Amino acid sequence: MRILVAPTSQSILAIAAHPDDIESWCAGTLAQAYDAGSTVRLLLVTAGEQGSTNPADTRAAVAARREAEARSAAVLLGLSDVVCLHYPDGEVENTTTLRGDLVQWIRAFRPGVVFTHDPEHTLPAYLCHRDHRVVGRATLDAVYPLARDHLAFADRPSISQLPPHMVQHIWLFASAQPDTVIDIVPGFDRKVQARLEHVSQTPDPVDLAARWRTRAAEIGATGPVPLGEAFAVLHLGE
Repeated sequence: MRILVAPTSQSILAIAAHPDDIESWCAGTLAQAYDAGSTVRLLLVTAGEQGSTNPADTRAAVAARREAEARSAAVLLGLSDVVCLHYPDGEVENTTTLRGDLVQWIRAFRPGVVFTHDPEHTLPAYLCHRDHRVVGRATLDAVYPLARDHLAFADRPSISQLPPHMVQHIWLFASAQPDTVIDIVPGFDRKVQARLEHVSQTPDPVDLAARWRTRAAEIGATGPVPLGEAFAVLHLGE
Protein backbone atom coordinates (compact mmCIF):
# COMPACT_ATOMS: atom_id res chain seq x y z
CA MET A 1 0.00 0.00 0.00
CA ARG A 2 1.39 3.40 -1.01
CA ILE A 3 1.28 6.31 1.42
CA LEU A 4 0.73 9.57 -0.45
CA VAL A 5 -0.17 13.12 0.45
CA ALA A 6 -3.42 14.64 -0.80
CA PRO A 7 -3.27 15.64 -4.48
CA THR A 8 -2.14 19.17 -5.19
CA SER A 9 -3.68 19.58 -8.62
CA GLN A 10 -4.85 23.14 -9.25
CA SER A 11 -8.38 21.82 -9.87
CA ILE A 12 -10.08 18.82 -8.25
CA LEU A 13 -13.62 17.59 -8.89
CA ALA A 14 -15.39 15.08 -6.65
CA ILE A 15 -18.38 13.37 -8.28
CA ALA A 16 -20.71 11.57 -5.89
CA ALA A 17 -24.15 10.02 -5.95
CA HIS A 18 -25.54 11.52 -2.72
CA PRO A 19 -25.01 14.57 -0.49
CA ASP A 20 -23.05 12.81 2.28
CA ASP A 21 -20.96 10.41 0.20
CA ILE A 22 -17.73 12.38 0.09
CA GLU A 23 -17.74 12.88 3.85
CA SER A 24 -17.83 9.11 4.28
CA TRP A 25 -14.91 8.33 2.01
CA CYS A 26 -12.71 11.24 0.98
CA ALA A 27 -13.47 14.49 2.85
CA GLY A 28 -10.29 14.36 4.91
CA THR A 29 -8.21 14.13 1.74
CA LEU A 30 -10.19 16.88 0.00
CA ALA A 31 -9.82 19.21 3.00
CA GLN A 32 -6.06 18.72 2.91
CA ALA A 33 -5.96 19.27 -0.86
CA TYR A 34 -7.70 22.60 -0.24
CA ASP A 35 -5.12 23.44 2.42
CA ALA A 36 -2.38 22.74 -0.15
CA GLY A 37 -3.87 25.30 -2.55
CA SER A 38 -6.17 23.21 -4.75
CA THR A 39 -9.56 24.42 -5.93
CA VAL A 40 -11.95 21.64 -4.93
CA ARG A 41 -15.47 21.30 -6.30
CA LEU A 42 -18.33 18.84 -5.72
CA LEU A 43 -20.77 17.49 -8.28
CA LEU A 44 -23.75 15.62 -6.81
CA VAL A 45 -25.76 13.46 -9.17
CA THR A 46 -28.78 13.27 -6.83
CA ALA A 47 -30.04 15.28 -3.88
CA GLY A 48 -30.65 12.09 -1.88
CA GLU A 49 -34.39 12.70 -1.70
CA GLN A 50 -35.19 9.14 -0.57
CA GLY A 51 -33.01 9.50 2.53
CA SER A 52 -35.73 9.84 5.16
CA THR A 53 -37.67 7.52 7.47
CA ASN A 54 -40.21 10.21 8.39
CA PRO A 55 -43.59 9.31 6.82
CA ALA A 56 -44.54 13.00 6.76
CA ASP A 57 -41.60 13.90 4.52
CA THR A 58 -41.88 14.54 0.80
CA ARG A 59 -39.14 13.99 -1.74
CA ALA A 60 -38.99 17.72 -2.45
CA ALA A 61 -38.58 18.57 1.22
CA VAL A 62 -35.88 15.96 1.76
CA ALA A 63 -34.02 17.06 -1.38
CA ALA A 64 -34.02 20.71 -0.31
CA ARG A 65 -32.87 19.83 3.20
CA ARG A 66 -30.10 17.51 2.09
CA GLU A 67 -28.78 19.86 -0.57
CA ALA A 68 -28.62 22.64 2.02
CA GLU A 69 -26.74 20.31 4.37
CA ALA A 70 -24.26 19.50 1.60
CA ARG A 71 -23.61 23.19 1.02
CA SER A 72 -23.04 23.80 4.73
CA ALA A 73 -20.60 20.88 4.85
CA ALA A 74 -18.81 22.21 1.76
CA VAL A 75 -18.01 25.47 3.56
CA LEU A 76 -16.18 23.53 6.29
CA LEU A 77 -14.19 21.56 3.72
CA GLY A 78 -13.25 24.58 1.61
CA LEU A 79 -15.16 23.49 -1.48
CA SER A 80 -15.61 26.34 -3.93
CA ASP A 81 -18.64 24.97 -5.79
CA VAL A 82 -21.43 22.47 -5.19
CA VAL A 83 -23.47 21.48 -8.25
CA CYS A 84 -26.46 19.12 -8.01
CA LEU A 85 -27.80 17.48 -11.17
CA HIS A 86 -31.03 16.30 -9.46
CA TYR A 87 -31.20 12.86 -11.01
CA PRO A 88 -33.70 10.62 -9.16
CA ASP A 89 -32.27 9.12 -5.98
CA GLY A 90 -32.14 5.33 -6.18
CA GLU A 91 -32.90 5.32 -9.89
CA VAL A 92 -29.73 6.65 -11.53
CA GLU A 93 -28.87 4.97 -14.84
CA ASN A 94 -25.71 5.26 -16.92
CA THR A 95 -27.46 7.00 -19.78
CA THR A 96 -26.18 9.15 -22.62
CA THR A 97 -27.85 12.12 -20.93
CA LEU A 98 -26.03 11.55 -17.63
CA ARG A 99 -22.70 11.01 -19.35
CA GLY A 100 -23.24 14.22 -21.29
CA ASP A 101 -23.99 16.18 -18.13
CA LEU A 102 -20.84 14.83 -16.51
CA VAL A 103 -18.76 15.66 -19.58
CA GLN A 104 -20.14 19.20 -19.58
CA TRP A 105 -19.05 19.85 -16.00
CA ILE A 106 -15.69 18.12 -16.46
CA ARG A 107 -14.98 20.33 -19.47
CA ALA A 108 -16.22 23.41 -17.63
CA PHE A 109 -14.22 22.83 -14.43
CA ARG A 110 -11.20 21.20 -16.15
CA PRO A 111 -10.01 19.14 -13.17
CA GLY A 112 -6.61 17.52 -13.09
CA VAL A 113 -7.97 15.00 -10.59
CA VAL A 114 -11.43 13.45 -10.32
CA PHE A 115 -12.64 11.62 -7.20
CA THR A 116 -15.54 9.19 -7.55
CA HIS A 117 -16.99 5.85 -6.43
CA ASP A 118 -15.20 2.64 -7.38
CA PRO A 119 -17.80 0.91 -9.59
CA GLU A 120 -15.93 -2.39 -10.02
CA HIS A 121 -14.60 -3.30 -6.57
CA THR A 122 -17.22 -1.86 -4.28
CA LEU A 123 -17.51 -1.35 -0.55
CA PRO A 124 -19.55 -2.89 0.83
CA ALA A 125 -19.30 -5.88 -1.49
CA TYR A 126 -22.56 -7.07 -3.08
CA LEU A 127 -24.74 -4.60 -1.13
CA CYS A 128 -23.20 -1.36 -2.36
CA HIS A 129 -25.89 1.23 -3.16
CA ARG A 130 -26.68 0.91 -6.86
CA ASP A 131 -26.39 4.68 -7.38
CA HIS A 132 -22.78 4.45 -6.22
CA ARG A 133 -21.96 1.78 -8.81
CA VAL A 134 -23.76 3.61 -11.59
CA VAL A 135 -22.30 7.04 -10.84
CA GLY A 136 -18.79 5.64 -10.61
CA ARG A 137 -19.13 3.86 -13.94
CA ALA A 138 -20.73 6.84 -15.67
CA THR A 139 -17.98 9.11 -14.36
CA LEU A 140 -15.25 6.85 -15.70
CA ASP A 141 -17.02 6.72 -19.06
CA ALA A 142 -17.31 10.50 -19.10
CA VAL A 143 -13.67 11.07 -18.16
CA TYR A 144 -12.38 8.65 -20.76
CA PRO A 145 -12.83 9.04 -23.59
CA LEU A 146 -15.82 11.38 -23.84
CA ALA A 147 -14.50 14.52 -22.11
CA ARG A 148 -11.29 14.18 -24.12
CA ASP A 149 -12.78 13.66 -27.58
CA HIS A 150 -13.82 16.86 -29.31
CA LEU A 151 -16.46 15.11 -31.43
CA ALA A 152 -18.23 13.58 -28.43
CA PHE A 153 -21.62 15.25 -27.93
CA ALA A 154 -21.06 17.45 -30.96
CA ASP A 155 -24.86 17.81 -31.20
CA ARG A 156 -25.14 19.39 -27.73
CA PRO A 157 -23.99 23.03 -27.92
CA SER A 158 -23.65 23.28 -24.13
CA ILE A 159 -20.93 20.63 -24.42
CA SER A 160 -19.48 21.09 -27.89
CA GLN A 161 -18.75 24.76 -27.25
CA LEU A 162 -16.47 23.78 -24.37
CA PRO A 163 -12.91 22.71 -25.24
CA PRO A 164 -12.11 19.02 -24.68
CA HIS A 165 -10.34 18.14 -21.46
CA MET A 166 -8.14 15.23 -20.41
CA VAL A 167 -8.27 14.37 -16.71
CA GLN A 168 -4.85 13.26 -15.46
CA HIS A 169 -5.75 11.16 -12.43
CA ILE A 170 -8.83 9.44 -10.98
CA TRP A 171 -9.04 8.62 -7.28
CA LEU A 172 -11.64 5.92 -6.61
CA PHE A 173 -13.09 5.88 -3.10
CA ALA A 174 -15.13 3.17 -1.36
CA SER A 175 -12.86 0.67 -3.07
CA ALA A 176 -12.37 -2.93 -1.98
CA GLN A 177 -9.02 -2.94 -3.78
CA PRO A 178 -7.27 0.29 -2.73
CA ASP A 179 -3.60 0.85 -3.48
CA THR A 180 -3.09 4.18 -1.72
CA VAL A 181 -3.61 5.49 1.81
CA ILE A 182 -3.70 9.16 2.77
CA ASP A 183 -2.81 10.25 6.31
CA ILE A 184 -5.84 12.40 7.18
CA VAL A 185 -4.84 13.46 10.69
CA PRO A 186 -4.77 17.17 9.60
CA GLY A 187 -8.21 16.87 7.96
CA PHE A 188 -9.98 14.35 10.18
CA ASP A 189 -11.78 16.78 12.47
CA ARG A 190 -13.12 18.74 9.49
CA LYS A 191 -14.21 15.47 7.86
CA VAL A 192 -16.30 14.61 10.92
CA GLN A 193 -17.58 18.16 11.36
CA ALA A 194 -18.65 18.22 7.72
CA ARG A 195 -20.46 14.91 8.12
CA LEU A 196 -22.28 16.24 11.17
CA GLU A 197 -23.65 19.07 9.03
CA HIS A 198 -25.84 16.37 7.48
CA VAL A 199 -28.13 16.60 10.49
CA SER A 200 -31.00 14.72 8.87
CA GLN A 201 -28.75 11.68 8.40
CA THR A 202 -27.21 11.71 11.90
CA PRO A 203 -29.30 10.22 14.72
CA ASP A 204 -26.33 10.04 17.15
CA PRO A 205 -23.48 12.50 16.47
CA VAL A 206 -21.30 11.23 19.35
CA ASP A 207 -21.53 7.63 18.19
CA LEU A 208 -20.82 8.62 14.58
CA ALA A 209 -17.67 10.54 15.53
CA ALA A 210 -16.39 7.59 17.59
CA ARG A 211 -17.12 5.05 14.87
CA TRP A 212 -15.48 7.18 12.20
CA ARG A 213 -12.30 7.56 14.24
CA THR A 214 -12.17 3.79 14.69
CA ARG A 215 -12.70 3.20 10.98
CA ALA A 216 -10.08 5.80 10.00
CA ALA A 217 -7.61 4.13 12.37
CA GLU A 218 -8.33 0.73 10.83
CA ILE A 219 -7.80 2.11 7.31
CA GLY A 220 -4.70 3.95 8.43
CA ALA A 221 -3.21 0.77 9.87
CA THR A 222 -2.90 -0.64 6.35
CA GLY A 223 -0.42 2.15 5.58
CA PRO A 224 0.48 2.46 8.35
CA VAL A 225 -0.62 5.98 9.28
CA PRO A 226 -2.58 7.09 12.37
CA LEU A 227 -5.84 7.92 10.55
CA GLY A 228 -6.42 7.16 6.89
CA GLU A 229 -8.61 7.24 3.81
CA ALA A 230 -7.95 4.68 1.09
CA PHE A 231 -8.20 4.92 -2.70
CA ALA A 232 -7.53 3.09 -5.93
CA VAL A 233 -5.64 5.66 -8.00
CA LEU A 234 -5.71 5.60 -11.80
CA HIS A 235 -3.20 7.56 -13.89
CA LEU A 236 -4.45 8.59 -17.32
CA GLY A 237 -1.63 10.80 -18.50
CA GLU A 238 0.85 13.47 -17.55
